[in-house]
Amino acid sequence: MESTVAPSKVSELMEMLRDDLKVKVAGVDVDGVLRGKFMSKEKFLSAVSAGGFGFCSVIFGWDMHDAVYPNELLISNRANGYRDLLAAIDLTTYRRIPWENNVPFFLVYFLDPETKQPICADPRGVLKKITDRAAGVGYHCYAGCEYEYFQFKETPGSAAEKSFMGLQPLTSGMHGYSLLRPQLNNDYFTALFDESYKFGVPLEGHHTETGPGVYETALAYTTALRMADNAQLFKFAAKSIGMKHGIIPSFMAKPWGNLPGCSGHIHVSLKDADGNNLFAVSDAELKTGRKDAANEETKFMSKEGEWFLAGVLDGLPDIMPMLVPTINGYKRLVWW
Repeated sequence: MESTVAPSKVSELMEMLRDDLKVKVAGVDVDGVLRGKFMSKEKFLSAVSAGGFGFCSVIFGWDMHDAVYPNELLISNRANGYRDLLAAIDLTTYRRIPWENNVPFFLVYFLDPETKQPICADPRGVLKKITDRAAGVGYHCYAGCEYEYFQFKETPGSAAEKSFMGLQPLTSGMHGYSLLRPQLNNDYFTALFDESYKFGVPLEGHHTETGPGVYETALAYTTALRMADNAQLFKFAAKSIGMKHGIIPSFMAKPWGNLPGCSGHIHVSLKDADGNNLFAVSDAELKTGRKDAANEETKFMSKEGEWFLAGVLDGLPDIMPMLVPTINGYKRLVWW
């Protein structure tokens, strides 16, 4: 995400952090989990000037429960001693965390400490590389994201005591788009919207969805790299705010076997330098219908749109494990 108030040079950064003692930084690991820490202001400023700081590469060698993968990655393994990577601070992501006393927060890119190039397993680095390549040929990538997610009236302690089974939903029954249900937990419901905005993650829509304690939240449409950051940070915000209210939001695809699952919708588009949608045909073409040269059928998608769709279909076998990593999720996608 590019912040409208992000510092452009170290002197501006020092002024912005003048009254702060510490800074929080985080990056995204191979499983899409935020990994980070607090740094003293002095250490943080030194890292900015030096081009980064050391961050243990084990975050690219273990799962979300800190269990090392049996087939270790080249990036992180016993042979190299789980050496440090270089975490390069992305100053354009500056924001403050409103529910943590407005502590300043920055995201990082993970670089190879020898070549200073982005490592292949860093999600932010991979996406930036792709969007930069697209921009180089005149394609500007945009995206939108919607989450459906369950809420449980539990704490981390109570959920663990129940072995994460039989958890109490925040509300009962099936009440999609209800105006009454949010009133039962209005402070939490509105805090998700308001605190996310203060955190630099603006929302477009926020409502109940069908299912006990289910919400749906649509993040404001923006550039693809910023949307990826915002999607990651909204989950962090929801879980953080939830803890303050004795609520656990779950972004699992299907936490209840006998109820509909939850979706994560990703909407993507390309624009040209003038902001025109490259997937849509022109107004003039819509009036007459763009004709396919081979069979004279009327088309309502641009050639760029057709190329993009063909690329998605061609790459689908490779992206399926990322989009639906569980067997049930895979079946659900295939059936629908």
